[in-house]
Amino acid sequence: MSFAPVTERQAAAAAPFNIAPPARIGAESAALGGLELSCRPLREVHGLESMWRGLESRVGASASAFLAWPWIGAWLGLLPPHVDVQLLQARQHAHVVGLALLVRTRRKLGPVSFCEAWHLHASGDPVIDKICIEHNDFLVLPEHGDALRAAMLAHWREVAGPAAELHLPGLVGDGWARLLPEGLEAEDETKRSAGVALDAVREAKLDFTPLLSSHSRRFVRRSIKEYQSVIGPLAVDEAASADQAVAFLDELVRLHEMTWKQRGLSGAFAGPGILEFHRRLIGLAWPERGVQLLRVRAGERPMGYLYAFVRGGRLYVYQSGFDYGLLDKHGRPGLVTHTLAIQHNAGLGHAHYDLLAGESQYKATVATVQETMTWSVWRKPALRFSLEKRLRNWVRQVKHHHRARQVVPASEPAKEED
Repeated sequence: MSFAPVTERQAAAAAPFNIAPPARIGAESAALGGLELSCRPLREVHGLESMWRGLESRVGASASAFLAWPWIGAWLGLLPPHVDVQLLQARQHAHVVGLALLVRTRRKLGPVSFCEAWHLHASGDPVIDKICIEHNDFLVLPEHGDALRAAMLAHWREVAGPAAELHLPGLVGDGWARLLPEGLEAEDETKRSAGVALDAVREAKLDFTPLLSSHSRRFVRRSIKEYQSVIGPLAVDEAASADQAVAFLDELVRLHEMTWKQRGLSGAFAGPGILEFHRRLIGLAWPERGVQLLRVRAGERPMGYLYAFVRGGRLYVYQSGFDYGLLDKHGRPGLVTHTLAIQHNAGLGHAHYDLLAGESQYKATVATVQETMTWSVWRKPALRFSLEKRLRNWVRQVKHHHRARQVVPASEPAKEED
């Protein structure tokens, strides 16, 4: 399979984007009468963008930035040519009402090909999936909501193999347990997600520090004072063009990767094609201002960069890069950068500053809102899955038993071996 490059879509000599003959199902409600579903290989990106953008405009702000075409189009450009992408589509009276892209792979258990695995807007490759989709969903009209999701999931169950699993990464809240078809088993992992409600910042006259705990407020104010007295006044610069946004991104990546390298680890941008993915995303999102790149500086010296997506009054703060060497002490560039960015975006009228999933000290410090996100795997009933579950339980018990044997009670001296 080959994809026409997103940036060259108009010049690509791609075949028309045709829909395979759909399967008609019984609708769960009168509102879904005449629903037709299909799941077919996506051979070319050519033609998908207009269909996706058309439905996206009808869905409106209920779809997250991770379902907007800039993310989806850039993600398709990141996938290798051999990847099996399936378009799951729902039509009602010839109008598209639901879309989703599923990558079909084979999951291995050790060296053995184990089962058919489908991934919603993800590849199943841990290197590619470092981009970490969140706020994931089917792109569906909100008036149909769960009824349409359930119909699309039921269609996946029909077309998937007898021993198949469906990976649903980054679902909002508790995920889709309410939609789990009878007979399927679900394995869920929840993660905390932090954010800041920006209405409260506006009520505080664009001063975020009163919303912090007294301990955190003292550290932030002291750090701000130190930057201003030693280096110069603090300022926030928002990228004013796509070229400047990419330049800000390059500096963010440099600081981000330097920080992680000092910890002996690779950062979020390490990996083939990932930086190009973000540059492509910025180019696609910029005309509608769907992306924000901020630089916070003390005097003329940058202390931090933030990279966020913008949709429906919500800032999805995706990545950051900070200079930890500007001050010898009292320098907290991350907290100061986020504080000024929160105040900046409250002034722009946005509603929510979303720090996304994952726990860290800075998120715990600045968050005023706590949410959850869920990573789910749904499995069809199959003997191999039951055996795998028993094997994993046995391995956990063995590891637990081994660790317990390594612990020597404090009241008893260790025995010397003969």
